Amino acid sequence: MLSIGICDDDIEMTGKLEKIIENISASKLLHCNIDIFYDGCTLKDYMNQGNRYDIIYLDIEMREMDGIEVAKFIRMLDEDVLLIYVSSYESYLIDLFEVEPFRFIKKPINESVFEEIFFKAYQKIIQRCAYFEYRYNKMDYKIRVKDILYFESKGRIVRVFLKSAEDRKFYGKLDEVEKALSSGKIPFLRIHQSFLVNFNHISSMSFTKVLIDKDIELHISEERQRKIRTNYLHILKGEMNE
Repeated sequence: MLSIGICDDDIEMTGKLEKIIENISASKLLHCNIDIFYDGCTLKDYMNQGNRYDIIYLDIEMREMDGIEVAKFIRMLDEDVLLIYVSSYESYLIDLFEVEPFRFIKKPINESVFEEIFFKAYQKIIQRCAYFEYRYNKMDYKIRVKDILYFESKGRIVRVFLKSAEDRKFYGKLDEVEKALSSGKIPFLRIHQSFLVNFNHISSMSFTKVLIDKDIELHISEERQRKIRTNYLHILKGEMNE
């Protein structure tokens, strides 16, 4: 599912953008969750509570907080969200470089151009932000794989440790998690019967342990040490040769 935010103080424009996205989603069988914000302050407060988006459509000139200022705040929280400006004011284009927008769409909106840019954004998200999905207490959740440090299995519970220092949990088996992630772009190493580690967060490794993000130490089980070392070096060599 794509999480999309629209921020514009023009109610008619937000409705139009929402409708265009809904039409694109329906025609291509995509699942999108769309949130509407009528000023930058509300969007800022909502994201400050931990909410994140894949794409945010922003106007530039808005009351209280303009689209450039809110984008600066967003960038402090999330470097990956794709910011797409929808505005009549091309004179601000130079000012936008600092917040690294994905695209600029000029008002009035050309729907063909909008759709083309939407799919370019979608392809970028698919390539960069794969998600791990799980179910807990009859609710479905998803986590960006790149944000996962490691999985830990204890009995029937699998805990997911994240960059944000929080952790999640669900009922399942680590074997199933490992299998689900095996076809993804980000490699994971099964260093122990109870630990599955994101290779990209391993800051160093010895024969008996790994250090994750420089402060989390996990031990490699004795029977896996040689295989893990071989796999680690193989992945590292592959990255260096890209």
